[in-house]
Amino acid sequence: MTGDSAGGNLAATVALKLRDDDFEPAVKMQLLFYPWLQTLDLQLPSYVQYRNGAFLSQASMAFFLANALDGSDHRQEVYRNNDHVSPAAKQMKVPYIDVTQLPSKYLVGYERPSVETGNATMWNELKDKLLSPYLSPLVADRLDSLPLTFVLSAEQDVLRDDALLYVDRLKKSGVSVEHVHSTVSIHAGLQAFGSLPEIEEIFRDITKYITNNL
Repeated sequence: MTGDSAGGNLAATVALKLRDDDFEPAVKMQLLFYPWLQTLDLQLPSYVQYRNGAFLSQASMAFFLANALDGSDHRQEVYRNNDHVSPAAKQMKVPYIDVTQLPSKYLVGYERPSVETGNATMWNELKDKLLSPYLSPLVADRLDSLPLTFVLSAEQDVLRDDALLYVDRLKKSGVSVEHVHSTVSIHAGLQAFGSLPEIEEIFRDITKYITNNL
């Protein structure tokens, strides 16, 4: 199964659900292209660095998340500021999302958002959804026994760190992962096929991966 952006979220969550249900025949592989993988932190380094991304911005992600969870955009600024997560949850000794697992270069100059702010009432209202692995695969309790995985991430993308952290957790869980990181691409960069040599090379990588693992 495969998907990009929100479709990458759907592919990852379906793979988790099928694993949890011991579905047969088992899924052979999942291909996730610049996937959206968590709903807890819209202040990750990539969200901050590319907040005004050309194809996907921090504000648009807050808009999408608000509409997905609330059915309206009335609270989008709350999501954008991470105030949908309570201070207690932000201050957990073992965080749901461990930013320190990102490559150190992405942490240079990064200022951790305040852990003193947040709406505890909103958190209690939404936490079952926010922590569901079928919405936020990155914070699933376990990621073992998932299918062969191909992940494409883009450097200039608010969702870059979602992908990098997921790759890290998958590998630590014993999942076979092939990770291609485009250093020049933006979110939805595969749409530039036929225009950029690097994108054509990525398509060759994808095709080769599928062929070698069927």
